Amino acid sequence: MYSSRSGFVKEFRSVLLVSVFTPLVASAGGLSNSDQSASTSAVSNAGSVANPENASTIFFNPAGMSQLSGTNISLGAIVFEIDAVGRDSQTSATRANGDPVVGDGGGDHVKTFAVPNAYLTHEVNDWLDVGLGVYVPYGLGFDYGDAFAGRYIGDEIELVSYGVSPSFAVNSGEGFSLGGSINVLYADAEQRNPVDFSGIESRFSLPRGTLNDGYATLEGDDVALEFTVGLLWQATPETSLGLAARTGTEFNLKGTGTINNFPTLSASGLTQTTVSEQIEVPITIPQSLSVGLAHQWSDTLELLAGATWAKWSDASALSVVSREKTPAAFPAEQPSEEQVQSWKDTWQWRVGAIWQVAPTWSLKAGYLFDESPVTIETRSPLTPFDDYHQVSLGAQIRDLAGDWTVDMFVARVFYEGDISIDYKATDPLQGQTSFKSEYDVVPWTAGLQLSREF
Repeated sequence: MYSSRSGFVKEFRSVLLVSVFTPLVASAGGLSNSDQSASTSAVSNAGSVANPENASTIFFNPAGMSQLSGTNISLGAIVFEIDAVGRDSQTSATRANGDPVVGDGGGDHVKTFAVPNAYLTHEVNDWLDVGLGVYVPYGLGFDYGDAFAGRYIGDEIELVSYGVSPSFAVNSGEGFSLGGSINVLYADAEQRNPVDFSGIESRFSLPRGTLNDGYATLEGDDVALEFTVGLLWQATPETSLGLAARTGTEFNLKGTGTINNFPTLSASGLTQTTVSEQIEVPITIPQSLSVGLAHQWSDTLELLAGATWAKWSDASALSVVSREKTPAAFPAEQPSEEQVQSWKDTWQWRVGAIWQVAPTWSLKAGYLFDESPVTIETRSPLTPFDDYHQVSLGAQIRDLAGDWTVDMFVARVFYEGDISIDYKATDPLQGQTSFKSEYDVVPWTAGLQLSREF
């Protein structure tokens, strides 16, 4: 039945291209989390690179620190409540041998979570400002449950990153400012899901049910550097223009991959054992460019606009790679480019307004349209994203409890219909070969920011 154990293992490795790649926090922009301050989220981040209200400008455009006086602190958190439910009646899947997968749509698979942020800036002299930001820039997390029909593609995954950004800004004294940040990023990921061995049974003419399903647990982390460069121009007393570029980076998550019930050949025949290997998973964070405009239309009304381009075509559905000299369970190299479907570059467009209702408080509103890097051809349960619209409302109250400024907001995302998934594996022996479903997704976000100048 088998020519050799090594031949069996070689065939089997092509089955286990287990993906641990991205995106967070139900953001259609792939991994990116652009909600880093309630003061800017209240206007859907419109004009965020041109309108430095507080120390959180470190994240959006470090050049904005030149517009702040003295020492500034800004602390906040954003809460994400995402109702994401797969429709059981629209969900179907097949295993590698063609048999249907018994299961449901995964239920409400995204938990409520909060993302903190903290920023500090200091005016050294008339031309130099320095600062430090701490935030959560990228991530992804969901848990579909054991009965999910797409469990062989992805069941439970968590990817979170933390950023620390020492920053500087210099200004010419004539309306021009230049800023930069060194973004030290740490990422930690974990994925767990069953493994479909029915393709192995078919390949070696074994009776159905000979092999029990496996269960994979993948863990890895890494540290990477990213750089931000920003420009700010106070064109007129009423109008400012901003530009910020992020270099992007690549995490190479290194850790351990373990598969239970892994088929193994021995002198006594075919058995299933636990196999652990040192693995790595490359994750590309794309470069991006943001532009923004802030214009004081009247004494009480400020108008904001902005756009961000991100090169998500540099990212794709990458696979786990073994770091062992003689790998048994995971492939020794990435699949060929023909087997990897790349994502697409994206644009995000934003407009917003701030209405100064009274000297100490104002109302905010914003709108954005965000393109998804994932198309219907590349969408899967691991990347259930689509284009979306967002509407945000917020308020700002100044001079509270010792000159503190409080920002608060709430935002709702609207998709253009249900999110449809029609996934097919690029390799017919790669475990589960198809998955179809429709998701009802209703995301809400809300946040609070406390800022003060000392």
